[in-house]
Amino acid sequence: MELKLDKTTKILLGAIAFGLFLNASNVFIDKAHANDWDLVVELNKSNVKIDRMQENLNIIDKNVRVLEKIIDTAEKNLTAAINNACK
Repeated sequence: MELKLDKTTKILLGAIAFGLFLNASNVFIDKAHANDWDLVVELNKSNVKIDRMQENLNIIDKNVRVLEKIIDTAEKNLTAAINNACK
């Protein structure tokens, strides 16, 4: 059985097929861009978390240095007090 189509029918079927192809490709492209956007958002969130963690680590580092100075001073004072008591 041979199907004979005239030029108008071929053009219409071609246009429909082309439209379906473009629609399908737009769905995939939109999903790809959405995934890229989601990835960018997640990376930004991660960068913010990393920045906050770095700030917290810097604060902890400063506190440790202050505590080290306090301990060193306390050790010197205790050593001096012991030396004075032993004289």
